[in-house]
This record gives sequence, structure tokens and C-alpha cells, in this order.
Amino acid sequence: MFKVFPWLFRHFNPILLATFAVIFAVHVISLQDFTRHLTPHSIYSLTLDMSFEQDDESINIETYIPQDAERQQVIKESVVANGLGYLVREEVSGRVAQWSGVATANNVQYKALVATQEVEYEIGDELIIPKNYPESLALFLSETNAIQISHPEIKSLWQLIQPENTRNVKAVLRSIYNYTYQQIEGAPFKGFTDALTALRLKQASCNGKSRLFVALARLNNIPARLVGGVILNEGSKKTSHQWVEVYVRGHWIPFGPTNGNFARLPANYLSLYLTDQVLFRHTADINFDYLFSIDKRLVASSLYQIDQGQPNDSDSQSGRSIDSAAINISHLLLVMGLQPETIGLFLLFPLCTLLITFLRNVLGVKTFGVFMPMLVAAACTFTGFYKGIIAFVVILLISYLAHVILDRARLLKVPRLAAIITINTMVFIGGLSLIGTSSRLEFGMLSLFPVVIISFIAERIHQMSSDENWLELIKVSLGTLLTIWLCFLILGSFMLEALFSFYPEFYLLVLVAQIYIGRWTGLRLSELYRFKNILGNKDHPVLGINKRNRHLVYKLNQKSLLKLAADKLQSKAVLKAHDIPVPKTLLAVESLANLNDVGKLLEQVNQFALKPNQGSQGNGIMIIVDKKEGEFISASGKKISKQMISQHCAEIIAGSFSQTGDTDCAYFEPLLTQHDSLQKLAPYGLSDIRVIVSKGKVISAMLRMPTKLSDGKANLHQGAVGIAIDVISGKTTNARLKQKTVSHHPDNNQPLVDVELPFWKEIIEMSLACEKAIGLGYIGVDICIDEKLGPLVLEVNGRPGIEIQNVQNRGFYGQFQNT
Repeated sequence: MFKVFPWLFRHFNPILLATFAVIFAVHVISLQDFTRHLTPHSIYSLTLDMSFEQDDESINIETYIPQDAERQQVIKESVVANGLGYLVREEVSGRVAQWSGVATANNVQYKALVATQEVEYEIGDELIIPKNYPESLALFLSETNAIQISHPEIKSLWQLIQPENTRNVKAVLRSIYNYTYQQIEGAPFKGFTDALTALRLKQASCNGKSRLFVALARLNNIPARLVGGVILNEGSKKTSHQWVEVYVRGHWIPFGPTNGNFARLPANYLSLYLTDQVLFRHTADINFDYLFSIDKRLVASSLYQIDQGQPNDSDSQSGRSIDSAAINISHLLLVMGLQPETIGLFLLFPLCTLLITFLRNVLGVKTFGVFMPMLVAAACTFTGFYKGIIAFVVILLISYLAHVILDRARLLKVPRLAAIITINTMVFIGGLSLIGTSSRLEFGMLSLFPVVIISFIAERIHQMSSDENWLELIKVSLGTLLTIWLCFLILGSFMLEALFSFYPEFYLLVLVAQIYIGRWTGLRLSELYRFKNILGNKDHPVLGINKRNRHLVYKLNQKSLLKLAADKLQSKAVLKAHDIPVPKTLLAVESLANLNDVGKLLEQVNQFALKPNQGSQGNGIMIIVDKKEGEFISASGKKISKQMISQHCAEIIAGSFSQTGDTDCAYFEPLLTQHDSLQKLAPYGLSDIRVIVSKGKVISAMLRMPTKLSDGKANLHQGAVGIAIDVISGKTTNARLKQKTVSHHPDNNQPLVDVELPFWKEIIEMSLACEKAIGLGYIGVDICIDEKLGPLVLEVNGRPGIEIQNVQNRGFYGQFQNT
């Protein structure tokens, strides 16, 4: 059984691809129309506000509200009753909403999210008006007080406008339509207008035109009825609308004699009731008023189940619902109670993670946080991209300024972050109280911004600006904005939302792509630029981050041993037990309770190095070279007080510089006296030697020399000089500073090339011994040369960086292939 798992793992992607192909083929064949489901649709938000006056007496208000039909669907609805009893009853004419009782306020509200579609019929030229109809249609052939079929003037009109063939359905309806649309002038609504009045005045609003149309149709033995509703044009209005439906071979076909719709109903027509009804009924003398507010938005077709198929005279319905056998994840989530606005985010987050994976592992784009840009983009889908970005920048700026102020107050990391979160919350509350109600929804959606993550980002920005690493800050900021924008495009795509809703097997493709990128070991696009000067040498291929992680770190280094290497104090203890010389530890501060010991130590020493136990890339290291008049002097000449040192210890303990963000331990080491041969070259800090070792072989080595720019730290990213070392002779061969080749030290103009390092044989032996002691198959060993103690191992690294290749002016992956 266990032999099956390696086989499955090796063939996982092909299995997933084959599974996807089979499911997708069956799915497409069963649905028959792939593209139809991917077309985005318009939906409308309809709000009906009704106001009235009352004197603590019971009132009653009734109105028709939308209902599901062949061409429209009520996705969601809500009601504000303000103390009134609310119920909905189904009538033949439609759904009636009723508010009754004694209200606590002078208004009620009905709100609905509705989806509609356009319908258009093609009436056959050969259709003849039937002589007889089912009894159920008798109502729609009868005369009423407002639809005067038998009146002589109505009959005389028909004699004037009738077509040659008075039995042809299409010809009769065309004549009626042409007259009511073209000959009856449109007029603003001024109240009830019956068919005869519209004829006599030769002008009418929608209700008069429609009643005259119905009268002429019934006169010719064609069942017809009035339909009342709302035209969903964006904005606010106090007008409803009426049109006509005529019965032809099993269809109720719409006609709009007011706006010129022959056998057609536009998508923005919402039906509320059938037959000749009034829209509102209410208690008398309450000064009743109403207002429709309409908002249009695009959504994925998967959010509602209305088809775009066009009916014809032989169909049994004017619209077909989407194939009931079709999978629709969006509709399922909607039924389960998920908000329509968030369904697309839920469905498309995996695609965004794939995008971020591609940007980071293939292109090499750096961002603040891994998936933080995706969360910001999600908030931007509610506010719009530019509003969202502005809001994000404002929140980030507030967090950054709060960080700067609280940092000066010497607050520790966790309380500082908590305070920043509280400040952001207060800003939200203040903003909500100041802006208008129309903007509150958008502003409220900004709460999707993860303020905790933003607080961490602000801290990282503060740290980068403090280190004056402006170029890196700009690169990461631009990478973050690019990622937010691309994620925004994905999350705002209705086609993609529908694709993953109707065809969830596409998640298999996403998974395949994610696994493939996870296994891909090629150079990132950013690395093609970074190593552009050393690419193309087949004898010395370049090692990229992806290949380093997958082929070296993951294969040669056990997780437990990586954890050991990351713990500097523990790894020092292991090295010491193997008789490998390491610097003495003056004091280890594991908790805030031990900070008093720091004060005692500072009374005894004038020079030291303060380091985070779990730090990396030189972050959090404080180098003190002297003490004058009660204040300590850093390697760059800055004055630092005892309180600042204690505060820095507290920051280290809080995890501000930890690789994992967890709490850490601060420790003090004596400031080593650099060997005289190196001190002449770099007097502003302690140089160290990085040796890369793999499986008992020295791969490469370089000397990292501090500068004033790096604040005395031997960190290339912070401005130290990287100097290549020939591993055989121990001589320097090449030097680089900030991606530029140099030959002399920038601070004292000392030559850096062709310098023979002392103790080179011992350094090589120590490096090989470190690999054996720690147990890693791929390791970076950092060694310094003390004037009195000789070579000392400062730390070991289970994930050594790859910039050493630029320093050496050649790639070194080929050397690993031979180990």
C-alpha cells in the first residue's frame, strides 16, 4: 500500500489534469452551451420608501411587490416595518405586501435585489386568430368600465385602421400597435385614463395607451391584459408604468405602446402586478407619499438562474431557467445565506493565490505580506479601485504615523500594535459619523482591510525607512500595488466568477498550476535581471531561489536541523560542544523580567554586540564600539542611551526581528577586535567571511566588509561590500557594492582586491566542521577573525543567500551537481 503513495505523488498533476478533462468534457456536453453561462448580467437594487402621517391610530398600507416569473427573479428582499405588522399574500394579480397597525415612525421601506432579462417574440406570419379559447381566458376578452370594447367610437376606429386580413394575428396586432404608439400622443401621467378618453383626446400616458390597446385587441377576439410595474432606470422617481400582454398560442406576449416595444420587453422592465389594478391602497387622510430608488449593477450569471435564451411563437415559455442539472456554486452559496457581494470573492480567492504564487515564484515580485494584497483588492471591489487604494494608503499612513509616535514613547511591540489597531478602529468610527449615509456602505466595506496586517506592514515600512533602505521600500511598494491591481481585476471579473461557479472542475487546473509552480526551479524574472552579468555561462550555471529551496534546502536539510541553525544560541552550544570556537555570550535575555540584568551588564562593558537569537539579514543587531559620558556610541557614531538599549532588548524579546514573528531572546556578545589586516581595510565594523559548504565540499566564499552606509554591519543589503574569495588560495578576487563592481573601500579608499586572508586553512576546516556538527547538507558558515582569538564562528545559516554568485562574478550551481 505504501508503495502506491510515491507513485501517486509523482503522477499527481497528470492525474488531476486527466480528471479535469473528463469532468469538463462531460459537463460541457451536458450543458451544450459553454459561453452562455459566462455572460455577466445586470441586476437592479429597487428601494421603495413610503411615508405617511399618523396620530397614534392604526393604519393600513398595501402595495404590489416583485415576484419570480419567467423573465424576472427576486434574489433578495428586506423590509423596514417600524413597528407595523408586515405580511405578504399571494393574489391572482400578484404579490401584495401589507403594513398595518400603529407605527413607531412615519415611514416604511421595501427593498429588493432583482434580476430581469429582455424578451422578444417572433410572431408567425401564418397565425390566425382562434374563434374559441379556454374558459380561463374569458376575463381577458371581456369589457370593463375602463376598456370599452363595444363602444361605437372604438368600433369605428377599428374600421379605419384594420388591416386587409383581419384574421391574421400579426397583422391585427401591428395595426393596433401602430395606432396606439404613433397616433396617440404621449402625455405625462395625470391620473386614470380609460380607453375611450385616450381615443377622444388623441393623447394619454402609459395607462390610457395600454387600455386602448387592450380594448382593440379584445374587440378582435385576442385575449389581452394590462401589466403594471416599474422601469428600472437608475435614480429616484415617483412614477410606475403600464404595458400590455396579449395571449398568442400559449404565450403572454408583451407590447409597449408608450415606448415603442412590439412583441418585446426590455430588460429594465420589472413587472409588479397583472390586470387593471392600482399600485397602492392605504388608509385615507394619512398624507401618503412614495419614492422609488433604483441602482444598476453587473453580476455573474451564476448568481441567479435566468436564461438568456430567446423565445419564439412555438415555445411553451418566454424564458427558460438554466438547466436544472447544471452545477451552480454561486446559487448554492446564495441559498445558504452568503451575501451576493462576497460570493465572487469566495470563489475567486484560489485564483488570486495562484496569481500571487506566480508573481512571487516566477516573476520575483515582492510585496508587503504574501496574501495581504488579495485582501486589499477584495475591499476595493466594494469601493472601486481608486477609492480603495486611497483608503488603504490613508489607513497605512495613519498606522505608520501612529507607529512612529508610539515608537518614540518606547512602547513594546505587542502593546504598540494593539494601540495602532485601536487608533484605526477610532478612525473608522469617526469616519462613519462624519460621512453621509449614502457612503456608509462603501466605507463600511473598508473594514475588510485587515488592520492587524496593516499594522505589521506599517512596522516593516518604519523599519525599512529607519534603515534608509529606500530602493527596496519603493520596489516592495510598487510590487504590492501591482499585485493589488491584478487581484482586483480577477475578483471583479463576472466571467471568472461564473466559470468557477458553473464549472468548479477548474479548481483542479488551479491546483495543478499551483503544484507546478511549487515544483518549478527555474530562475525568476527578477533574477534574470539580478544576475544578468553572469548568465549564459554553461560551466557556471546560476543558482536561483527556487532551485536553492527545492534542490538544496528541502532535499539536504532536515526541518529540525534548520530550526537548530536558526537558533543562534542553541547552534553556538552545539558548535562549542564540538570544539569549534565561537564568541562568548555575555548575557542572554529571554524575558522582560530579566531586563534588570541588562542594566548591570551595561555598567561593566563599554563595547558589545546586541543580537536577536532568531534574527536574519543583520536586522536587529546593535553594535556598540565605545562609551562616553554615560552614553554608548554605535559603529556609525550615533549616541545611544542605556534606556534605548533596554528598549531594543525588549523589542527583540517581543519578536520585532524574529524570522517567524514569535517572541525571541536577546543576547550580548563581546565586541570582537578585528584582525589587524582587516581592520586596516574596514575600520567601521566587524567583517565576516561567508563560506558555503555542501556535503563535505566548500562551494564558495566571500568576505563581507562593513561600511558607514551599513552602520557597521556586514550585511550586503544594507550597504556592506561583498568581496569574492578564491577558496583555494584565500585571496580576494572581486568586490561589489550595491550591485556595482568596486576595487577600493568607499570609506577609506583601501584596495580590496588581491588581499590574502589570514588563517584561511583554519577557516576552511572550521566551515567543514560546522557542517558536520550541525548536520545540514547545505549550509552557510559566517566566520570572523579576531586579533587575539583568531577565527570564530559567528553563526550558521541553513538557507544562505545567493548574492554571493554576483560577488564571485559567476554562478555556482554546477558545483552542487558534482557533490
